Amino acid sequence: MRIYFYANARNDSDTTDPVGTKLAGQAQSLYAQTQTARSFLTTEITALSKEKFDQYLKDEPRLKDYRRYLELNFLRNQGYVLPLAEEKLLAQSSKVFEGAENIFSMLNDGDMKYGDIEDENGETVELTDAKISEFMQSTNRDLRKRTSHLIKKAYDGLQHTFATTLSTHMEGTVLKNRAHHFATAREGELFDNEIPESVYDTLVATVYDHLQGEHDYMQLRQDVLGLKPMYNYDRSAPLLGDPKLKFTFDESKAIVLDALKVLGDDYLDGLRAEFSGSWIDAAENVGKRSGGYESEVYDVHPYILLNWSDNYYGLTTLAHESGHAMQSYFTDATQSLQDADYPIFTAEIASTTNENLLMDYMLDKYADNKEVKAYLLQQSIQTFIGTVNLQTLFAEFEHQAYEKVESDEALTSDYLSTMYAKLGEQYNGPAVTFEDEKNTGWAGVPHFYYNYYVYQYATSMAISTTIADRIYRKMPGALDQYKTFLKAGGSQAPIELIKQAGVDVTSRQYLDDAFAVLDKRIAELKEVLGK
Repeated sequence: MRIYFYANARNDSDTTDPVGTKLAGQAQSLYAQTQTARSFLTTEITALSKEKFDQYLKDEPRLKDYRRYLELNFLRNQGYVLPLAEEKLLAQSSKVFEGAENIFSMLNDGDMKYGDIEDENGETVELTDAKISEFMQSTNRDLRKRTSHLIKKAYDGLQHTFATTLSTHMEGTVLKNRAHHFATAREGELFDNEIPESVYDTLVATVYDHLQGEHDYMQLRQDVLGLKPMYNYDRSAPLLGDPKLKFTFDESKAIVLDALKVLGDDYLDGLRAEFSGSWIDAAENVGKRSGGYESEVYDVHPYILLNWSDNYYGLTTLAHESGHAMQSYFTDATQSLQDADYPIFTAEIASTTNENLLMDYMLDKYADNKEVKAYLLQQSIQTFIGTVNLQTLFAEFEHQAYEKVESDEALTSDYLSTMYAKLGEQYNGPAVTFEDEKNTGWAGVPHFYYNYYVYQYATSMAISTTIADRIYRKMPGALDQYKTFLKAGGSQAPIELIKQAGVDVTSRQYLDDAFAVLDKRIAELKEVLGK
């Protein structure tokens, strides 16, 4: 784990550096060798009868600590395991299956350039991911338009390569799941995470039932901005001008500490350790992997990669990734190694709970400042829509693409871009105009290479909206329930872990409750704007 993380983090710090690339390749080779060497475990343990397994646990008391690990990773896979020679072959092929994602990363983060652009001050600068975040929220519409067109030009120019890369990745995922006797890739990937497919379908259906909220918000934006037509690049423009909220990295750390006091002294102690230690690689550099993420290294501490910019997005990203870090921090201090790795389905809850608590704090802090309050409400609404609605759009797009692959049909750029554009129109509503009938925005989404991952952003934001509201209002037991969840890691099935935090994801109620909060925020924004 330490070798694999170090090599990949070294590579992510500069994807154009051949040393990092070499280290990452060596780590992946070592991982493949390790998987091959241990592949016999899957075949032999899954062949055990329940009676034999129970007898082993009785004869060897130390195995009891591994009961969930063994049941989750081996015994429940009975019926989905291949003969030993075939499992070894698949394990030896792991680098091949990871190839498409690696090519995407090198292409998207290393080789592809957006070009230069003239900023609001008339200075020519390179358009980077951090600059995109800044410029798309500018009050200068021409700057937003030029930024959007440069992004589109970059992805349009490589759309066929990106389509081939994504198609290759999805074909590999389908092949692996078919080999393990799953009817579809979705069935296999959700099975691995112990999530019933009904949770996925309920999310999509419920979001569709609430799309009117997004349509109303986009219509409000068009009315306030007076833009006819209002294009997709206008969707983040400040409604009352730009309040120029700027926060340095150090200022943002202080704000996050203050905003999250509601989570208790032990939580703040963990944050201080993160902020004062060498846990965060913050500065944006040429060749550095885009975006931000947190990775845990058991028995060391979490690490965070950022591409820092002195704006509200930078502040919220710090709070978000720190939520991941604190879940890892509390879990690693509580759980043994085999139970410390919390499942993907719960991984985004702690991060988005922090985002929600930060927003409540900021709205209170700027309650008497109309311009800033409008900006913050806009950010809150757009974060919700961008996490719940947009990630559900991504989930629909991903599932339809996989169904295309599973039907042995070609996954072309034309098909992907047309489908992506149609989904965008459905979700955004009639107030938003798209410049083309095709949209290559799908090409730059790294999470499509994570295999049915994106829908969990949506479920997590809906869950955390409820949890944060309860904690901020200091509902009895809410904080204690949340702390129990933070420390639980992967010691139970995801649905049971979330129940510890007081939320039942087998019902659509948690989604309905979350959209009620969205509707409330939109109503508050209309009031501030006199609409």
